[in-house]
Amino acid sequence: MSTDDRISTTTNHEETFNDLLTYAELLNTPQLARLYIYILQNGPVTIETIKTDLDMAHSTTYKYIGQLEEMGVLSRHDDETPAMVTVEPIRLQIETEHGDVTATPTLIDAIGRQHDTEDIRVFVERQGIAKLAAALHYTLRVMNGELTQRTGASKLGVHPVEGMTVFTALQDVVEEAADYDPYLERAE
Repeated sequence: MSTDDRISTTTNHEETFNDLLTYAELLNTPQLARLYIYILQNGPVTIETIKTDLDMAHSTTYKYIGQLEEMGVLSRHDDETPAMVTVEPIRLQIETEHGDVTATPTLIDAIGRQHDTEDIRVFVERQGIAKLAAALHYTLRVMNGELTQRTGASKLGVHPVEGMTVFTALQDVVEEAADYDPYLERAE
């Protein structure tokens, strides 16, 4: 799902808005984001494997699988036994009065890591999801050699220690994202 591709050929406002709602749901539900990224990285994968690897309850796993399917990002392959599921990498690009915003699976991964990475969880609790998205932007600039971590923290508007801590945690996300996020823009 890439809203920018659909907009360039034909504007379908309903589909574009559905893409926005899908991304909003993934950004606001860390466990759903974690599941989406797991399937993106490992798919096709069985639901039993997901339950085991993510240590999710049976009902929770099926609830979130159903949600991803209803959102149009998950495909279930019932012709195989056991059934397999896959997801596609999605990208959302929005023009705003403050500039263009692009969200890719890397941001979804950062959201999902709140369960496993205390530095990201604490940052989101203190600063919110929007600030985490901005921190990811500055992390990429730091990794590309455009900024130091201290300068990035200053631009982000957080204490240098808090900024450097989240940048370090997000660098792990970005390094892994190179394997599954075709939209990740990094200088090589």
